[in-house]
Amino acid sequence: MPVRVAIVCYSQLLGEALKRLVSGEREINILGIFGEGVDFKEISKLNPDVMLSDWDIYQTLPENFGVDCKMKILLIGGRWMNSVSPEWLDFFISRGGVGILPAATDSPSLKKALKVVSRGEFWLGRKSMSQILSHQAVERNASGRLSETEKKVAAFICLGCRNKEIAQKLNISENTVKSHCNRIYKKLGVSDRLQLAVRLGRAPHL
Repeated sequence: MPVRVAIVCYSQLLGEALKRLVSGEREINILGIFGEGVDFKEISKLNPDVMLSDWDIYQTLPENFGVDCKMKILLIGGRWMNSVSPEWLDFFISRGGVGILPAATDSPSLKKALKVVSRGEFWLGRKSMSQILSHQAVERNASGRLSETEKKVAAFICLGCRNKEIAQKLNISENTVKSHCNRIYKKLGVSDRLQLAVRLGRAPHL
């Protein structure tokens, strides 16, 4: 039976390119290409085996995604992979993640990855695994400038948590979380969550 795949990308052009890369492969069935604002419940109704997602869409996944959903997530890699840590990888797997495609992945490797993860196996290139296991922060002491609460907020950000989730975990308001985020960004000289993760190099310890 063909592997049923839902392509979920912020860029429609990227989605079309990914579809073309696996076109002609009888063992892979592309159910559709979905973009920004996608209703994940609608995708679930299609019963895909694998959701091939980029980083932008992955960050919008519902908080409880992966708990009741059997769909496996294969994430498209990029520069953000330089900040991936073992802690984040655990978080990713807990939300249905089964693999990360290196940016240099070619068509044969993409097809193989889709088949491998559909069988319940994990996909991660040797180079990527090496980077994760041996990764050290470029500025490991950067978090030393943060208050204890700011360190906790930064840690949850690096784990992919949204402001609402962080507020619930720390028992504070979302507005307070936003204020902490603004101070963290200013102290560390970054402008968004991805830059923060890259700057810290890994999820800070709580």
